[in-house]
Amino acid sequence: MFSAGSVADWLPYVVLAIAVATLAGLIARFVIMYRDMRREKAARKQEEPCVVLGVDGDYFVLSAMLQYGVGQGRQLAASSYLLKTADGNAVAVQINGAVRDCADGQVLVLSDGDILRCEQDVRIKPQKEEE
Repeated sequence: MFSAGSVADWLPYVVLAIAVATLAGLIARFVIMYRDMRREKAARKQEEPCVVLGVDGDYFVLSAMLQYGVGQGRQLAASSYLLKTADGNAVAVQINGAVRDCADGQVLVLSDGDILRCEQDVRIKPQKEEE
């Protein structure tokens, strides 16, 4: 069996192996935490800022060059909206990165997940569903 001399010979190596394994586990955990923190920071940078939607009577006021989200938990609900401009001229509206020229009085159909941005201040009014 094992003698007292042999235990004294291998015990420091076992303790050293345990210490190295613990240190390696801690380093791995800190590396994972650091990676997750960087991912969260990048995701926060890409998130749209919380923009408050203005209200003017029956109309929502969309400020120029601000990004508005469509869908649950965002500024606008998925629906169709009547577009009104201040001067009655056409305005460039960016929906999901695609720019469209929209005339005064045109109906915009927005669905869940859309991102909306206008080049100038516009007003939109939800259209009632006709049956």
